[in-house]
Order: sequence, then structure tokens, then C-alpha cells
Amino acid sequence: MTKQAKYKALAGQFIRAIEAGEYQGGQPLPSLRQLSALNQVSMTTALASYRYLESLGIITADPKRGFFVNLEHNPASDIRHAQFTAQVRPLPATPPPRLRSGLATAQLDPALIDAQTLRASLTRTMKSNHTLFNYGDPLGEISLRQALVSHMKTQGFVLNEQDLIITQGCLDAVKTALELTTKEGEVIAVPSPCYTGLLDTLSVMGRQVMEIPCNQDGIDLVQMEHAMAGQQIAACLLSANFQNPTGHCLSAKQKQALARMARQYQIPVIEDDVYRELSHDGTPPLPVKHFDNDGWVLWCSSISKTLAPGLRLGWCAPGRFYNRYSDLVRVRSLGCNRPLQLALADYIGRGHYTRYLKKLNRMLALQCDQYIQMLTSQLPKNTQINRPKGGLVLWFELPNVDTKQLQAQLVEEHIYILCGDAFSTTDLYHRYVRLNFGQCLSAEVESQLTRFAQVVEQYLCQKPDKNIS
Repeated sequence: MTKQAKYKALAGQFIRAIEAGEYQGGQPLPSLRQLSALNQVSMTTALASYRYLESLGIITADPKRGFFVNLEHNPASDIRHAQFTAQVRPLPATPPPRLRSGLATAQLDPALIDAQTLRASLTRTMKSNHTLFNYGDPLGEISLRQALVSHMKTQGFVLNEQDLIITQGCLDAVKTALELTTKEGEVIAVPSPCYTGLLDTLSVMGRQVMEIPCNQDGIDLVQMEHAMAGQQIAACLLSANFQNPTGHCLSAKQKQALARMARQYQIPVIEDDVYRELSHDGTPPLPVKHFDNDGWVLWCSSISKTLAPGLRLGWCAPGRFYNRYSDLVRVRSLGCNRPLQLALADYIGRGHYTRYLKKLNRMLALQCDQYIQMLTSQLPKNTQINRPKGGLVLWFELPNVDTKQLQAQLVEEHIYILCGDAFSTTDLYHRYVRLNFGQCLSAEVESQLTRFAQVVEQYLCQKPDKNIS
């Protein structure tokens, strides 16, 4: 680890401690000598860490007394969740065009991807034997399924390799699950707000949605159970861990309740769990599937957000729907790219994926803190930003700003954000923005964030009395 990485990593520890309330405004921080001894770093690194925190406006230096948490520091707060009565809503026949670039796309910076080690696994695979160019198992290479099962077992999530079917990414897994559990015109329960990719998938499949409001504890299970009990919905489609766009997780209690409700009312729960392993503290939460004893949860995931979207590899554990799911995969695709599956199996099996995730999550935790500090220092004081514990996105509210207009203005300057309206069929998220913090905070990204804040300020100055509901 370089000296720069050390001082920033150390600063990130303090940022998270301050955000968690372990240090209050005006409270002294450890002396440089104490900091150096406690973390086994040089005095130079300790000082660089404090200077970095000072540059972010988080702490203040007193030449005679040391370093103190800034009294004016305003950490990110829990964001408000819109509350409403769930109802059936149609989706447009054709999904609207989406911005797929820069801060608008939830993806990792190429610099964070373990490209060199992954490339070595690809090279080893291509040199292995000539049979890799033959047809493989249409349900997925057994070596990859075994590697995935062994990997997930270390996280406390136990599956059998025969439970898994390899797919062409997570959305492909979700779409197949929707095809076999629902019909055109039927209603699917989704969280509100909901990832645009899921809404667009439902749109092209001709499904309707019932948005269930989220809250600080996860999702409104009272309304969800009412919809299930009344057979108002054909299935439930959600992410339980680091949900996109809000970044929040359902509690273990809510996951257990969802699994119970699915069994009781015989309503399939399709779980898009693509962000679960991007847990910033290094401990991935368990999925709803972990609590499913009767197979009503179809668990879908992939490496698209964690490792390499270009490989287009994902998987599904379809539970009681396994036979129908496997039939559909066999008929439709005859399986996924065999050499890529074998290369990924090699990468995971050698322990590279576990080591990579530990390093990646430390970097993402730091980047998340850096983005939040930069945004809170430049955006209006009444901005509410949610500090997620995992994932790749920030979700925040800009009171009195129509973010759709803001997005359109920024596009003209080649700065891309995603406004809150994109994540709902309702009109409740005009004031919200989602940003990707998976990009390393380069000079270019810092410039875009600064310009974003400037355009927000200009908007407010032009419309001081405008109230967007």
C-alpha cells in the first residue's frame, strides 16, 4: 500500500467514526504521536491524514492544542422516504432513453477492477485443453457453480451447486424468472424507488407494477402482505441488499418475513442481489434466499457490479421453479460462454475474488466518504444525503430543485446524473438525484461534482420561491 493510500485510508476511518457519532463537534482527536502508535504508521502519514481531513473541512487544527472535529461539520443524514398508498400502475410500452455514462451509471472505475489477475485466469484457461471450445453444460459449468457455492459458504450463505443455473448477467436471470412466474398484463410488486433497469425490463415485457414504499427499516411489509394476501400481485421483484438507488438494506427480520409471506401466499419473490458483496465493512449481508425453506424465492446475482460487467455472467437459484427455469435456459440459449465460465471458476477457486473484494470494499468505503464530504461542503445546507453501507450509488434530496430540469442542463455540458423521476412511475421523486461513486475521485470527476453544485446554486438563485412537491 502506498503512503498516499495509507493516509487516505486512515482518514476514511475517522470519517466513518465521525459519521457514526463516535466523535462530536469540538471533540479533540488523538495526538499525532498517539495516531502514529495506534495505527503503526509514520508521523508523516499521521499528519498527512489529518491535513487531508482538514482540507475536507471535517476537522480544525489548533497549533497549540491539536486537531478537533469541526463544530460546523454536518454529516450525511438518513434520507426521508416517500410514504403513500400502493396502487397498480401501468408502464410505458417503450422505455424512455436512459443516460448510461459518467456519474449516471452505477459501475466500477476500470482502475478498481482486478484486470491483471483476471486476465491471467483467462490465459490459463485458454491454454488448458482443446475441449473448452466444445458445447458445455447449458445450465453452467460445474466448476463455476462449485466455485461460487464454496465462495458463498464462507459468507454464511449455503447453497448446493445443483441449485444454481448460470446466466448471461443478472438482468438475464431476472427476466427468465419473470417469464416463468408471471404473464403479460400481470402486476409485479417493486420497491419505491426502483432501479430503472428493472422498470425497463418490466415495461418491455408488458407487466404492470405496484410500487411499495420503502422506509428506514426496509420496505412497508404491511402493504406488501396486503397485496400478497389479496392476490393483487403475481410476483415480487426487489433487491434486499444495498438497493439501487437508495443504497439501503432490508433487516434480517424483514427478509425472514418476506420468505414467510412468499410461502404462505404462494407468491414468488424474485431477488436481484447484484450489490450484496459490495459491503463496505467487508461483511456481506444475507439474502432473502437464505431464509427460504420452500423455494418461493428466485435468487439472482452476477459479477457485473463487483468484478467485470463485460464478461456477462450471472446466475440464478430458482428454488421450486428449477425444472421450468432450466428448460427455458436450455431451449433459449444452450448456455453461456464456456471459456469465460471456466476462467471465472479459476479466478474464484484460487481465492483471488475473496481477496479482491476485501480491497475493493475498503476503496469504495473511502470513495463514498470522499464524495459525501465534497457534496455536503458544496451543496445547499438542507440537502439530505444518505450514507449507504454498501453498493455504488448515492441517493439524495435537493429541496426546491426539479432534478429533471437540472439533469437536462448538465447534459449540455457533458455531465451526466440520473434524476429521481427515472426510478418510479409516481411523481414523488422530482427532487432526488442518484450519483455513482464507483468512479475514482480524479480531477475530472471533482470538476464535474463542483460544476454540478454550481448549477444547483444557479437554479436556486433563478427560482428562489419555487417549491417542487
